[in-house]
Amino acid sequence: MSEYSGIRGTRVKYLASDPTLNTSTEGQVWYNSTEGVLKSLVQIKAWSAGGSLNTARDSLGGVGTQTAGLAFGGEAPSAVANTEEYNGFNWSNGGNLSNANSRLAGAGTQTAGLSIGGNPFDTATEEYDGSTWTAANPLNNGNSLLAGAGIQTAALAIGGDSTSNATEEYDGSSWTAGGNLNTGRFGLAASGTQTAGLAFGGRNPPPNLVVSSTEKYDGTTWTNVNSMNTARGYLGGCGLQTNALGFSGYTQPGNSTETEEYDGSTWTVSTASLATGRPALAAAGSRSAALGIGGFPVLSATEEYNSNINALNPDVWASGGNLGTGRYGHAGAGTQDAGLAFGGETPSTTNATEEYNGSSWTAGGNLPYVKQKHGGSGLQTAALSIGGTPLPPTNNVEEYNGSSWTAGGNLGTARYDIAGTGIQNATVAFGGLQDPDATEEYNGTSWTAGGNMNTGARERGRAGTQTAALGFGGYIWPPPGGFTNQTENYDGSTWTIAPATLNTGRRGGSDGASDSAAILFGGDNVPSATEQYNGTVWSSTAALTVPRQELKGAGTTSLALAFGGTTPTATEEFTEGVGPITTASTLTTS
Repeated sequence: MSEYSGIRGTRVKYLASDPTLNTSTEGQVWYNSTEGVLKSLVQIKAWSAGGSLNTARDSLGGVGTQTAGLAFGGEAPSAVANTEEYNGFNWSNGGNLSNANSRLAGAGTQTAGLSIGGNPFDTATEEYDGSTWTAANPLNNGNSLLAGAGIQTAALAIGGDSTSNATEEYDGSSWTAGGNLNTGRFGLAASGTQTAGLAFGGRNPPPNLVVSSTEKYDGTTWTNVNSMNTARGYLGGCGLQTNALGFSGYTQPGNSTETEEYDGSTWTVSTASLATGRPALAAAGSRSAALGIGGFPVLSATEEYNSNINALNPDVWASGGNLGTGRYGHAGAGTQDAGLAFGGETPSTTNATEEYNGSSWTAGGNLPYVKQKHGGSGLQTAALSIGGTPLPPTNNVEEYNGSSWTAGGNLGTARYDIAGTGIQNATVAFGGLQDPDATEEYNGTSWTAGGNMNTGARERGRAGTQTAALGFGGYIWPPPGGFTNQTENYDGSTWTIAPATLNTGRRGGSDGASDSAAILFGGDNVPSATEQYNGTVWSSTAALTVPRQELKGAGTTSLALAFGGTTPTATEEFTEGVGPITTASTLTTS
């Protein structure tokens, strides 16, 4: 049998802790004596599906980070004022621009954004504070198909189809002229700051050829640097001057799915490609964690890019802070570091609400009345409590704003053991007693009937959004019933039985980012088992450390939260690893 030293020419290192993770150590293999496992180092690069925009569009602006993104304006197909905020899971509506606008640029963050220019040759500037857009002093030259970089109080407006080589600098109050680009262009991308910017790609004025030119800015002057590998226009771009990402766009002819990474000197084609090549998309984030948003023709798709150096680690559940009020038969919402637990049995029925901050639970505003076996959806600051009991079942729905609950629109059919997924003003609820195959959709005010499930069941697992939901497992109703391992997909009108089935039928805690990424944990007859869904198959992963039934969950398939149940105060946090790790006993070493 070959040995590692014979293949690599060196012995496996025996280390008490992992080495510093960077690209220079990629490919290393070492034995961690503290953990008793063999590890290796790899770079993971991939695009994956994110939550879809509520308003499909192209030619929009985008700023922020992968987990706190902002999308605004665009064409759907005519210009719109809509603004949406991304939490790393889904998009929710924010405050509208003062005027519908498209082909605009952006700078800043989700809570301090800047909208720049637009169509046709607009001088408009607007500032966003996390809820409202306010008009600011205009550009000196109206422009569209331009690029933006920097922050709200120190931004750049670069190029465009009116003044194609011009740069303007914003100080939080007014715009002044900056240095001119060496290559005039429109439909370009930019990254960096006001004093360390980067401009790349685009189309030059007639004859309107796409370009690969890249230039860097020092606050005064643009300087040519190494070009992109592929000339392209209307592309996405984000990051810093020395650490940038350029992706997709129009390559004349055709649309590109290619991604390029810039290290401050050279562009390198990434091994990861977008699922959908598209021009006129928006971008946000960094070189290692980016968003590609919308695009032509009028797309709602969001894709997330991740490029990380990681030690191969296993999936793992770890203990979190205990609930203050132990409970089961409750509901849950939110994320792993911003979870929400409400209602349930203690064993008496309770109206208590608790909020989780990633380490401990604190009391929130109580539900208006006690309830259990209800559904939950949304976020910690914008949640929904759906139906429930004590008997008879209720059709009452409550909305949580981060501090208190108020009445929402009533369900069409009173029921309990109901499942719900989505956001507060766009939730889909399904299953439960007394109408086990029924589906209803909520728009923030009222419920309307959706398509029936193929199999009626109570206590279904749930994941996804109102127009891309997943229902799985549960207890088939009416009797003789029994636990089901069936999975169904909902497209906003119709449920379809998926080929994939759970390894073990059950009702348990569940959550997930989309109809192609879900997690189910604990539950009847397999109280510690965890399964993950990747859109194709369910596969077993790390078991709960505290076996239990009647628990609830929050978060995503990679960062999940399990709380309460038949061990009523227990909380556990799930972290998806990169692996699995190979144990030392399976390795032959010299």
